[in-house]
Amino acid sequence: MATKSGGRGRYITKVGFYDIYAKDAMKKGTNGKKSVSSTEYVVYHSKKIVEKGLKTKDLAVTKAIELLGDKYRAVYSL
Repeated sequence: MATKSGGRGRYITKVGFYDIYAKDAMKKGTNGKKSVSSTEYVVYHSKKIVEKGLKTKDLAVTKAIELLGDKYRAVYSL
């Protein structure tokens, strides 16, 4: 059975009406095991990518709060 997120990556958190996912890039080691080589954070609104290429969770959360604007920051108490 498929996961709900599909190809979005790991669900991290919700900021207002934005969702933050982490996409992991995998590399194959010498012993055949896979390991995470890098992580990219992506901000989604519904199924649409709003911002991608963020390096840390803190940057992604800050960007999502910034994207909310003053009106919705007050509504969501951020």
